[in-house]
Amino acid sequence: MIIKLKILIINIIYNIILYLLQPILLIKVIWSIIRKKYHHYRWYERYGFYKKILKSNSIVLHTASVGETLSIIPLVNILRNHYPSTSILITNITFTGKIIVNKYFDNVENVYLPYDIIFFIKKFINYVKPKIFIIVETELWPNLIKMLSKKNIPIIIVNARISDLSFRKYKFVSSFMSNILNNVHYIFAQSVLDSNRFKLLGVNSNKLEVTNNLKFDIYLTKNILIKSTKLYIQWSLHNRPTLIASSTHPGEEVLILEAYKKLIYKFPNLLLIIAPRNIQRIKKLVYLISKNNLSYVMFSKNDIPNKEHQVLLVDTIGDLLLLYGISNIAIIGGSLFKNYGGHNPLEAIAHGIPVIVGQYTNNLSDVYNKLKKSNNLIIINSLNSLVREVSNLLFNKAYYNYRICCTNILLNKYCGASKKIMNLIDKYVR
Repeated sequence: MIIKLKILIINIIYNIILYLLQPILLIKVIWSIIRKKYHHYRWYERYGFYKKILKSNSIVLHTASVGETLSIIPLVNILRNHYPSTSILITNITFTGKIIVNKYFDNVENVYLPYDIIFFIKKFINYVKPKIFIIVETELWPNLIKMLSKKNIPIIIVNARISDLSFRKYKFVSSFMSNILNNVHYIFAQSVLDSNRFKLLGVNSNKLEVTNNLKFDIYLTKNILIKSTKLYIQWSLHNRPTLIASSTHPGEEVLILEAYKKLIYKFPNLLLIIAPRNIQRIKKLVYLISKNNLSYVMFSKNDIPNKEHQVLLVDTIGDLLLLYGISNIAIIGGSLFKNYGGHNPLEAIAHGIPVIVGQYTNNLSDVYNKLKKSNNLIIINSLNSLVREVSNLLFNKAYYNYRICCTNILLNKYCGASKKIMNLIDKYVR
């Protein structure tokens, strides 16, 4: 009785907070419209209003943003081949997620998922009538899960993970989380650690299975390979080594630019590509590059970086998979300083290029642990070690080829999560 009362109180508090947040969110939308920012794009979908007619009885996959959306490319391709007459709907909560859907997915529908308010969620479910609802990674919305369960719609969580911070929060309301999670039909956890955390939150072990991370299933489409080859030829990169620093955060670009200035004494023709995690920081990066007396071009301008240009600044979203294809070495951002936790290195590895990371990779600890065991990472801890490792790769062809060999073996070893998930989906989708 006490547990039920506790769950009820937490549920009431959760819903009150959601309602109180709505005026603030609406003010943000209005402000974005005034400033002509992209954040307001199709904002009405967050309230369950859709201009276009959505097909009912769809397979719905919910991803939050860029990384989660990219991770389901192989799964969506298998679903499309397996159920050619069933529509697929991908929902997001970020504009960047929508950009990825538009760039990498054909023949799928895409809308924003409404805020987790009962009225909006109910409206969405009654409109879409999903055959199955697949949640990717950590999108645990209580009202959504409860409402789907009430409608007897199967719910599966794939690539499921619980970060250290989330686990501490969830433990504080463990009875509430247990009540929510037991409405889920099945959970495919990224790792044994994630699986154990779900068990500690009250999920029955017969609803849990550990698969490798979906991100290991990444593969390069013919379209991406053709585009990369065209860009490589157009930019005459066969005579120019290229270093890409991807998903970078504040402070990391300072370190990378310092390393680059040391490297161009040895490799004057070296091209540096900087792709920040947040493109809203572009103006600050332009200032930083100019302050270092380096010449640059912007990727969105379609200018060809000639011999006079030292830096290519990526001011677009969703082009990393293309740009890794023209690069010789990748530095993965978010890993050089403690605050960020590292980002996905597997897109670079799929292109078979050596990968350099810092010491802070807790965001994808299971992926990074597998990479470390397979000797697929070059780990640096200072400016000097970064300069040294890039120099070794560019100077020593045998060492560079050894690193390429390591990367090519890894994905085959750990891929296959999509097929495991499909075996279960087939039980619910006919």
